[in-house]
Amino acid sequence: MRVLITNTEPWGRGSFTVAQGILQSLTELGHDVQLFFPDTGIPSAELDAYLKNDQVYKIWRLPHMRNGQSIDSFPLMIPDRHPRSTNNTTLAQFNDADFQFYKKELTDQLVSVIDAFQPDIIECEHIWLCNYIVGQLGLPHVATAHHSDQLAFAYDRRMQSFARDSAKSARYIFAISSSVKREVVELYGVDPNKVIVTGNGYNQSIFQPQKLSRPAVLKELQLNMPNDAKIVTCVAKMSHMKGIDTLLMANKLLKPEDNIHFVIVGTGNISEIMSSHPSQSYSLDRVHFLNQQSQKSIAQLHNIADLSTLTSRSEGFGISILEAMGCGLPVVVTRSGGPEDFAVGEIIEPEDHKALAAAILKLAHLKDEKRQNLSQKAAEKARAYSWRSIAEERIRYYARALEH
Repeated sequence: MRVLITNTEPWGRGSFTVAQGILQSLTELGHDVQLFFPDTGIPSAELDAYLKNDQVYKIWRLPHMRNGQSIDSFPLMIPDRHPRSTNNTTLAQFNDADFQFYKKELTDQLVSVIDAFQPDIIECEHIWLCNYIVGQLGLPHVATAHHSDQLAFAYDRRMQSFARDSAKSARYIFAISSSVKREVVELYGVDPNKVIVTGNGYNQSIFQPQKLSRPAVLKELQLNMPNDAKIVTCVAKMSHMKGIDTLLMANKLLKPEDNIHFVIVGTGNISEIMSSHPSQSYSLDRVHFLNQQSQKSIAQLHNIADLSTLTSRSEGFGISILEAMGCGLPVVVTRSGGPEDFAVGEIIEPEDHKALAAAILKLAHLKDEKRQNLSQKAAEKARAYSWRSIAEERIRYYARALEH
């Protein structure tokens, strides 16, 4: 089967991780797959790999100009910074002329890729503009709802009619969690029977338990902390939505003698997140910030850590928590829509920094036998979420979609 996958944005967000995971597994299963997405060309470790594999990755290179009009960067769906955006402008901020120009140019790019590849079916990540365009072209397609597109529905009023049409034109909609399925049915008024909860997967060859030298990993990542520190990982961009402020407020309640060190991996500006909080309400002591890292480095970090956390106010799924569990880490997550469906560890309410501090202390100081049991349970739970099984399920629904 020839499958074209479209993604609204380049790598750096969960939706691209999904697209990439499905692409790789479908390819391993013998299918011919291409992935279309926009990118600004900002230098990064991954860029060359995508550019050199142009038989698979169809990149709309930005900035893009025609007849005096330009698209400088891919427009965001919601005001949530993307590491590969050059201006972090949302589609809602486009005036009508710029919106129409963007829609036309995106259509031309998609048509060019479709004409050359001749896919049997198209999977659109996000119920958004790519999905709408493919529907208008009358081509068989499915869509995946990631929660960010449902947040965007409320944020961008101009896109609401396009999004409704997108959802209705898709032959099936894959929802990454049961909470996202509820959002899809309520927002777009579609038949619940065509919305399939699939979950997500993770790279099980990378995120697995490993015996590593903690001092060596700390040195490689340039992290300065005691070798006997209790390490808590958090892989999330610096944003209000991810609840990084809640994490720093919880840290204020921890004592130096608890010896708990946080390593936060993600892009963004912490000063912007904390600007509305009194300085005495949170603490940056024993908090270490790393910019975006490779999956290999993140897996190494998890393997020398004691637990991981994701303190989101709202979360569609939470692949980063699944990756941490794959390395054998117990986790602390918020009841935010996705992670609570599979997390092994502690589940708290969003924005409850006191409960967060207590849960972190509890998991950080588990006795060895209890820790070992919880670690094994986390790894076993994670292994049930494979891209291979998700891709196999996709193929079954692709076939049904083509029968319509």
